[in-house]
Amino acid sequence: MRLMHEFMIIMHLTWKSVHSIKRYGYFSDRNDVWSISTHGAKRLQGGLNMRFSIYCNPQTRGPEGDIAQIDLTIEQALRATEAGFDGIALTEHHASGYNTFGDNMMMAANLAPQVRKGVRFLLAIVVPQLHHPMRLAQQCNLLDILCRGDAIIGMGAGGSPIEFYSLGRDPKNRHAEMIEVIEVVEKLLAYKLGDAPYHWSTAYDKGLLSTRVMPTSYLPSPRFARAAQNDQGVVWTAQRGWYLMTARAPLDEITQRFALYRSELAKTQLDQAVQAELLDWSSLARQVVIEETDAEAEAHARRIIERLAEGVRRSWSSPTPDGNAAPTFTKAHLGISAEDPDAFLKGAMLVGSPETITRKLNDIAAAGVPHIKLCFNYGHMTREDAERQLDLFLGEIYPRFKGTPADARRVAAIA
Repeated sequence: MRLMHEFMIIMHLTWKSVHSIKRYGYFSDRNDVWSISTHGAKRLQGGLNMRFSIYCNPQTRGPEGDIAQIDLTIEQALRATEAGFDGIALTEHHASGYNTFGDNMMMAANLAPQVRKGVRFLLAIVVPQLHHPMRLAQQCNLLDILCRGDAIIGMGAGGSPIEFYSLGRDPKNRHAEMIEVIEVVEKLLAYKLGDAPYHWSTAYDKGLLSTRVMPTSYLPSPRFARAAQNDQGVVWTAQRGWYLMTARAPLDEITQRFALYRSELAKTQLDQAVQAELLDWSSLARQVVIEETDAEAEAHARRIIERLAEGVRRSWSSPTPDGNAAPTFTKAHLGISAEDPDAFLKGAMLVGSPETITRKLNDIAAAGVPHIKLCFNYGHMTREDAERQLDLFLGEIYPRFKGTPADARRVAAIA
């Protein structure tokens, strides 16, 4: 009887949700309605389960290490997803030294034909005001096709001043300019043949669209997320019907963010199955250090944090176009900084023995976080260090989460 009851819930959600799902584009395959509705039913019924994605953001000290780090990034992304991870998160950095491969859209396009069906690509993040809006709209559609709809394009204001200066942008107005570009991109993507010509402009670009953005998207529209570090950003994200990406805060703050996101989603007109899909793939990012003991892991983590802090100091002391020492916004707006090691340990990392990491992951799941993105290669790690971190996680921690509802969905998708 219970199985029949669950089946009827799924049938009801599927029938009720087709219009909303088609409108918002939440298909992993054009013919796959069932997987989304099943996800929604599971999430609405509750249960302790969490998705895992590998978060790829490697750094190198100089050009001599770039190719090796990019090769390692591809190898680790494929290893993690072959082991069962649900997604691959890729970051965008151009000149700060914080990401070796730099272009997350190009990297996703390279990886897309190499992964199994159902793996999602999470662009975490694209900084929209660093891009020409028309080209960004085109890239979103093309990536959606290449990933067959399995891409979530995260948008965020960015932070490192040197990135903005290198691309001829001003970091002082980054939030307003991010929203400006997002609104233009949405209108470009919605433009149809026969519509009145669309004159658009931003702080840096302007244009006129009178045909359409080419190519079209695979889904009715690409999936979008926003990286949010405060309540205002979380509310905006929910009201827009976007996925939430967040990071760099203690678990109590993260818990509040996801609770706010859920409550704001519930106020929208989105169907329950669509809300469940958004929640299912909204995510938290953490950097991981695993050793045999907690003390060894913390010592290792502090060495990494100091290397990260060196990079932060270099970026924020770089020359500015107008000769000022720094932009007017502060590092505090970006979340926890590596320059505060204790806070970074608590709010940006998972550090400890396999038993401790397992407990912390269970705490995160219990706090209502549905999806975690884990970074195993960062802070100028050697290949040996990065491989050891992933080996420890896949060998000693990840198997403890096999057999969960999230894992059952993953197996079904592969089949």
